[in-house]
Amino acid sequence: MARCVRLAGLFVFVSMLSAATPGGGAAAQSVIAKPEIDGILARFGTSQPSAFRDFADQVGTETRHAGLKRAIDRHRGGTPLDAADRLNLYRLLGLYTRIKYREELVRTLARLVAIPTAKLEGQPQFQNPNIHRLGREIEAIAKRFGLAFRNFDHRIFEVTLKGSGAGSIGVFTHGDVVPVDPAKWVLKDGTKLDPFKLTVIGDRMYGRGASDNKASIVSALHVLGTIAREGFPIARTIRFAVETTEETGGSATEYYKSKTELAPYNLVLDGRYPVGVAEKGFGVVMAKFPVRKGTGSGPEILEATGGVVLNQIPAEARARIATSDPAALKRILDPASKRYIAAKGGDFTMDSKAARDRLVLTVKGEGSHSARPSRGVNPTSRLFDFLHQVRGDARFRANHFTDAAAYVSDNWGLDYLGGKLGIGYSDPFMGALTTPVTYVKVKEGALHLAVNPRAPRGKDRDILIAEIRQPLEAWKQRTGTRVDIDIKIKRFMYRDPKGPWIQALLSTFRDVTGIDAKPRSSNGYTSARQLPNGVQFGPGIPGRRGRAHKPNEFKSREHMLTDVQIVTEAILRLGNLERME
Repeated sequence: MARCVRLAGLFVFVSMLSAATPGGGAAAQSVIAKPEIDGILARFGTSQPSAFRDFADQVGTETRHAGLKRAIDRHRGGTPLDAADRLNLYRLLGLYTRIKYREELVRTLARLVAIPTAKLEGQPQFQNPNIHRLGREIEAIAKRFGLAFRNFDHRIFEVTLKGSGAGSIGVFTHGDVVPVDPAKWVLKDGTKLDPFKLTVIGDRMYGRGASDNKASIVSALHVLGTIAREGFPIARTIRFAVETTEETGGSATEYYKSKTELAPYNLVLDGRYPVGVAEKGFGVVMAKFPVRKGTGSGPEILEATGGVVLNQIPAEARARIATSDPAALKRILDPASKRYIAAKGGDFTMDSKAARDRLVLTVKGEGSHSARPSRGVNPTSRLFDFLHQVRGDARFRANHFTDAAAYVSDNWGLDYLGGKLGIGYSDPFMGALTTPVTYVKVKEGALHLAVNPRAPRGKDRDILIAEIRQPLEAWKQRTGTRVDIDIKIKRFMYRDPKGPWIQALLSTFRDVTGIDAKPRSSNGYTSARQLPNGVQFGPGIPGRRGRAHKPNEFKSREHMLTDVQIVTEAILRLGNLERME
């Protein structure tokens, strides 16, 4: 307690930090940046400091950086600190947190990854026993650090770091994950992974949710706990909220909003650095084809698979076809598939296996998040397009699967930019409309097939919906296909990227990583759009391809430690800014 009081006293006489790195020229050089940060990390290696004061003392006796040495000396002596001093100490606390807790962070992430928090079929997420387990883990960590915990009916788990003044900042992430197919969790060398057991190989930590987004839960909890334990004063209260329905629509955030007043400014740790100030509008074009018995005398498609959730492009899609002569059907499909692969880019595979009265056709592509279809190779669209293209030679019986194949091939094809339907457009900042085919499932007497549009600004939402509906309805009338098509698109999000708080976030990321920092737009759909002044702030790093929603999802250990350092500084800077706007 004495250390907390002394530290608080050191800061009480100092004006609030400015948003950016203090001053310019010599003033800017008085704050450590990436070269000094890397030097301190190298110096401490695998050692573990016992407390921040001891860590700061050791750094202070060894550093040659005049600004850092001055900040530490003033900290030791109880001398009032200026803005550069405070920023140096914030940055030093980030280093201390990542060094002290580097092993504990991995152990904690392992416990969270072991909880399979995907939504269970037919059950509200707040009734999911695995969500309840997640809440108990978060509560235990919060209480160990002396932080307040609130359970909003298993929708939102909130951890609070109390500030000394008025005002608050929200920090959001989520603890739910997308489903897995364990059979696909195999590394290139043949190593089989358990999606719900954190497997550390080199710098990579494999497991469902490791990247999206349980590492952010672990990082934020340890950051808040360290700030509290080390007695760093903070004016604004920090409210850290863990969402449980982010992957399935965000209903938990809406529930939270109905139960409490939200903070006026919010960071969402569920995107990419530096600062995501815009998000495309999330949409669903759901086509429902009534299940019908096949007509005709040829082979019949009994099953065709695709994505299992709306926002995931799978790595594999498969069709199971009943036939009295599998070998004959294989002789038709194999050469046709070779021609198709060659014509469509050659970046995917097609394989057929004949059995007694069945043939299974498998298309393997590259899975990705549906927000970034360019980073994958969509096997679902290729499977359905190929089935339609080869239908004449294969003489498939007409049923709901052939209806869906014609729908995909005629209207969407392999183009995920809406070009085939004639609806494509782009915004200079937010990028292009994307329209990947994702979800496929037979339920409630119909084959459900979804396209997941992500719509930038530049076109009114109702106009875009009308532009999608018109050609689809025309196709429906022209072909006589029985299908119900429902279209929903939410409005895009855009925040004005001005103000001291945005500049503080940008400079924090730039100085810690050495990467240029400008406001950015996101294809993703996060809780940010549901929150007052919500922006994305990591954890993705520009230039690094992630594996969110894919088999073999992983989080780099070094990446998680960098997150800890960035988030520590960001929370302290925003928590003590004189003004946000």
